[in-house]
Amino acid sequence: MERIGAAGRIFFWGGYIGAERRRAIFLPSWIPVDTTSHTLYSREREEHFIRALSECGVEELLGDFTSAVRVRKSGYESLSHRDYLGALMGLGLRRSVIGDICPDGEGAVIFCEDKACAFILEELRMAGRDSVRCERLSTDADFSPSRRFEEIATTVASVRLDGVVRALCNVSRDEAASLVGQGLVDLNYFCEKEPDRRVDEGDIISVRGHGKYIIDRAGDVTRRGRIRLLARKYV
Repeated sequence: MERIGAAGRIFFWGGYIGAERRRAIFLPSWIPVDTTSHTLYSREREEHFIRALSECGVEELLGDFTSAVRVRKSGYESLSHRDYLGALMGLGLRRSVIGDICPDGEGAVIFCEDKACAFILEELRMAGRDSVRCERLSTDADFSPSRRFEEIATTVASVRLDGVVRALCNVSRDEAASLVGQGLVDLNYFCEKEPDRRVDEGDIISVRGHGKYIIDRAGDVTRRGRIRLLARKYV
């Protein structure tokens, strides 16, 4: 029972509510949280846990887990997520220490471990073919990245992974099963080869060659007994 209680006090944090790449955080027993109301990876769970930290006056402790760097470009080149990621990998950083990379009009905001933050501030001078300058950025849970999505509204027979992939990617049942079986589908950034794995609200699904999706809702049942699925595809 003790292990179940500890697992109930875990949530995932990536520097802001709704971050994709997150680290697991276990809250101590003296912070009151409802451990049963929300699915493990959902936005609602993040909001609930952050609110609990704020009510206890310790929200600033989240800064010990994730830091942020503001990267400003010169403006001579148009830089993409791939340019910034390539520049970081070129410095010898592992992908595991880098969180979300959020490009915007000024450049990008990069979330990372604190040690990686210090290294980026010291070493990152180029991204793509453009010069950049970096500074440490103070963020809060209300940070909102600039992203574009295509909304998808469809129905599925069940919330099995292969069925959801079929609906999101508009492929046949056999093609969806093949994508999962070949290890071409990631669920919450982990390769998932089990076609009957359940998909929940808040899950992130990446399908190689087809795109990346966020599941916003999966649960309402139509009159014909099918499940309504609302999702967003990165564009």
